[in-house]
Formats: sequence, structure tokens, C-alpha cells
Amino acid sequence: MSKEDYTSDSFRSSWTLARTGLIVLFVVLLLFAVIFPLMMLVKVDVGHAVVLVDPVSQSIGDPILGPAFAVKAPWVSAVDIYYATDSYETTVPCFSSDQLEMQIEVLVRWALNTDKIRNLYSNYPNMNYKETAIESILEETMRLITKDYTALETIEFRGVVRNEIEATVLEELQTESSLAGTLMHLEFDLKNIGYPEKYTSAIEDKLVAEQQKIQADFEREKILIIANATAQEIVIKALGEAEAKIIEANATREAIELVLKSVGQSGNETRIAELYLWVQTLQRIAPDIEILIIGTDGIPVLIPTNSANP
Repeated sequence: MSKEDYTSDSFRSSWTLARTGLIVLFVVLLLFAVIFPLMMLVKVDVGHAVVLVDPVSQSIGDPILGPAFAVKAPWVSAVDIYYATDSYETTVPCFSSDQLEMQIEVLVRWALNTDKIRNLYSNYPNMNYKETAIESILEETMRLITKDYTALETIEFRGVVRNEIEATVLEELQTESSLAGTLMHLEFDLKNIGYPEKYTSAIEDKLVAEQQKIQADFEREKILIIANATAQEIVIKALGEAEAKIIEANATREAIELVLKSVGQSGNETRIAELYLWVQTLQRIAPDIEILIIGTDGIPVLIPTNSANP
């Protein structure tokens, strides 16, 4: 190979390497030109806030509320925090004073005070305040309250227990130092108190027995009322019959006196009274008989006038 050919090959090789290096540099610069601005621009959505954390200066910026865009240095972290209405739902195992375990399902709602978001992040860099603070307060507060009630009292006085738990939980959440002033529009909902299956079955049996007792008492009272009414009806009817007999007896006596007065003193007053009573008795026995024939032996012969035979 001649000296000229060697020089030419070396030049071409150097030019190829230089061209490759330029291409790589151009690609790197192009990528940097595209990615670098994107790394510095942060979009903040509605209901969200972004806190810029600078690990170099170890500073935490004030929250930037959405909708907005934030500009940051590449080494600065942008922490997204949701501050609108949020909730935490959990089931807390609690014990009653008679050592029955209950599963109490609760729901807490709140919104974050945007003026306190920076403090909240400082206290909870991982933003795990729900599990760390809220859950802890719920469990401790509810267990302290339920231990003052028997299981049956939590059923009978459910409203009282709920109100006491709600008031105490809200107070504890508002006064918790790591959360103080952060949670706004706090709401508490005790959704359900779950009891062991055997206990629930026993309660249901007890309620059924009580309902049966109430029904039996009602039936007994009903029978007594009916019996009392029947007895009163019989008494009233008997009194009515007695009064009717007295009235009838008085009427009969007055009628006999009138008959005796009309016939005068004949010496047959007793016989006349017997005949009158006899006739009255026959009229009561055979009210439809209009013809009465009395034989010589005193036996009456009754002839109905409405007989179908001629």
C-alpha cells in the first residue's frame, strides 16, 4: 500500500468517526431540548396541589393549586396532593364491656385546608396520614367508647353510641397536632355494627320470643275483654228479665185487683185470681188460639181459628 493510499484511508476513517460523533451529539442535544423543558414543566389538575421539594436546598415550596402549570428545576421533585373532598372507610374491631367483639364499619369525609398542605407534607412526607393518623385515632377512640357499653346496649342505644363516637372522633381529629387545622368539613358516618353470627341469632330468637309474648298478652287481654263483655251482657240481660218479671208481676197483680174490684166481695176471690192466672198462662202457651172451650172437668180445648182445615 502506498503512502498516499494509507493517508486517504486514515482521513476517511477519521471523518466517519467525526460524523458519527456529530450525529450522536445532535441526537443528544435534540433529546435534551425536548425532555429538559418537559422535566421543568408540571401540570396541576383541578382539586390537586403540587408541592415542590428541593433536595439540594432541602426546602419545601408553597403549594401550587390547580388548574395551573408549575416550572421546576430538573432535580426538584413535584409532589402531587389531592386536597378536595376525600374519604377513608374502614372496619374497626371493638369489644363491648361484656367482651363481645363487634366489627364497626365507619366512613370519614374531609377536605384539606390548602393553607396547611405544606405542614401536612412536612409531617407526612409519604402522605400516608390516612393510615397513620386517621386510622389510629378511629381505632383508639372507638375502642375506648365501646368498652363502656354492653353489646345489648349498643343495639338498644345505637343512636347514643353513634353520637358519642362521632363527637369524640371529630374532636380528636381536629386536635391531633400533626393534623391540626388541616382537615376541614369533617363528616363521620357509623355505617354498621356487626355482631358474631351466634349472637345475632340469639338476639333474633329473643326478639321473636318477645313478640310472641306480646301477642300472647294481647290475645289474653282480648279474651278477658270478650269474657268481661259477655258477663256484663248476661248480667244486663238477667237484670232486664228480672225487671220485666217484676213489671209483669205488678201488672198481673193490678189486673187481678181490678177484676176483684169489679166483681165485688163474692167470697170467690181466690178462685177468680186462679182463673185469671190460668187464662194468662194459656195465652202465653198458645198465643195464636182465639177459641177456648173448657170442659166440665176443667180440661181446656183449644181451637185455632187460622187452621188450614175447614
